[in-house]
Amino acid sequence: MGRKKKKFILGIDLGGTKILMGLFNREFGLKKTVKLEMDGNRGEKFFFNRLIDGIEEVLEETGSDLSDLATIGIGCPGIIDIYTGTVKVSSNVSFFKNYPLAEKLKAKLRVPVFVENDANAALFGEQQFGAARGHREVVGVFLGTGIGGALIINGHLYRGVSGGAGEIGQTFLSIPSLADFETTRLKVGALVGRNAIASEAGFLLLRQKCPHLLEEIGYNVKKIRSGALSRAIRAGDTALENLIRSRSRWLGVALANVVNVLNPELVLLGGGMMEAMGPIILPEVRSGIEACALKPLLKVLKVVPSRLKDNAVISGVSKMAYEILKKTKR
Repeated sequence: MGRKKKKFILGIDLGGTKILMGLFNREFGLKKTVKLEMDGNRGEKFFFNRLIDGIEEVLEETGSDLSDLATIGIGCPGIIDIYTGTVKVSSNVSFFKNYPLAEKLKAKLRVPVFVENDANAALFGEQQFGAARGHREVVGVFLGTGIGGALIINGHLYRGVSGGAGEIGQTFLSIPSLADFETTRLKVGALVGRNAIASEAGFLLLRQKCPHLLEEIGYNVKKIRSGALSRAIRAGDTALENLIRSRSRWLGVALANVVNVLNPELVLLGGGMMEAMGPIILPEVRSGIEACALKPLLKVLKVVPSRLKDNAVISGVSKMAYEILKKTKR
């Protein structure tokens, strides 16, 4: 008898508070997704137990096992060495410091593993299957726990020399004082990411400015997620809506700098905050870009939402992993 044909590719999105897994066939039809809660600060053993539990669950629910997996792709926040699958640094998992993630997981599962920055994976997914299809000059921004960014230049992902290109969340919205060691608070991600907005929303809670959010979560700021913010805004918390609108305009100002440097044809906005509050965020980002970018560059620019939404990372990293697998088998 011949060898069993490995019919599935597994895509994994390692978020700040969750792990999303998607099982794809070789035509990249999505067969099953599983979402798990995640805490990247509870150590390596907890992390791997959650990861393995999720992989076993997604396989069991499709009547499959590890022998059906051709390869695994992982989208992870941070700076990644894609050639070795090493996470050089990541803000979401405390022990990810020059961490050989691909090697560790491959040793456990005996399946090829590919690791890529999650924003790069998401933008690649949108180029292959979603809102960036057919576009060659694209800036992707993904609003989640923080702010992730990615670039497509001349039709290809641009990673930079060491894999860190596109990190708009690490750029500055104000001139920092070099004598002030709190410079991180001036960065885009520290001002516009969900954690930053949750912190500001916490102050609004204490000042009794958002009664609907208070009714849903009390004073537990850990429960301030994108969905809770969206529901409270729809219920009438105008102070929260004003906060989201103002921070979205700030993001637009930051993106105007990128537009003026790169002259892209498309700015694509994705991530959990966009999925929950896109109709509020998108026009404000456009407004910030239009106020600050050069007018001739605006004439050729579109600002659009993600089409793949929550599945952008798993779609992109699965396609990447499968393409790498095919190259290595030639």
